[in-house]
Amino acid sequence: MPSFSVINGVTTAWSLTGPEDAPVVLLANGLAADSAMWDPQVEDFSSAYRLLRYDIRGHGGSEGTPGDYSLSLLSDDVVALLDALSIERVHLVGCSLGAMLGQFMGVHHSSRLLSLCLCATSSEAPRPVWEARVTAVRAQGVLPQVEATIDRWFTPAFRDNHPDTMDRMREMVLRTTQNGYAGCAAAIRDMTLSSIIAAIELPTLVVAGELDLSTPLPILERIADTIPGAALMTVADTAHMPTIEQPEVCNRAIIDFLQSVDDGTVRDRAQRIRA
Repeated sequence: MPSFSVINGVTTAWSLTGPEDAPVVLLANGLAADSAMWDPQVEDFSSAYRLLRYDIRGHGGSEGTPGDYSLSLLSDDVVALLDALSIERVHLVGCSLGAMLGQFMGVHHSSRLLSLCLCATSSEAPRPVWEARVTAVRAQGVLPQVEATIDRWFTPAFRDNHPDTMDRMREMVLRTTQNGYAGCAAAIRDMTLSSIIAAIELPTLVVAGELDLSTPLPILERIADTIPGAALMTVADTAHMPTIEQPEVCNRAIIDFLQSVDDGTVRDRAQRIRA
């Protein structure tokens, strides 16, 4: 069960599990997702790491606030959460919006991070598309976004073969508050990461779904090429949620990366891996 704390003025859902003396891995969810998206990672990650999951503002069990959000606001939420839990530094593993947040923190709050793992994400967004999304959600709510979201997240084969998972994903999308969805969509609309991420000096693994239409492979390649020393892993037969479609592959690769950072053997310069 999650715990709830007032973080940066907002009631926030979070959980902290795993060995108390292990390095902390922070998992940051995507837009219209919450900490439940990381269920396929919990068992594997918690065997070696202290695992901090939380729901981004307005998602899952966390309170939503009105108005546009920004990556700066969302990163302040993370810093306040870490301060409240007396955690100095974390490995940040984020997907989509969570990885946009990771990129921002890698530039502006690098002292709080040990490494970055950026899954299925972007560093810039087509403003008219996201402005239309913000407007639609504020006018009509989250429900009309559900099926389009599921279609973007998963390949057709995975959707057809995992109906129970799809039902859980729909429920997760519907846990997102109207304010939280619109506010975070505004943060995506307004992000300007591509011009700053070359300043990231942290060990970084970029994870791309080979069939992702939301953040296609060339976008992830550009991120990996821009962040000094970043490695790129392409996960076959996956769309925008590679950590759910291919958890065994992703878990193994991410844990290997985290452990290489912790033991000082992380490989330098750009690697390209297809899994």
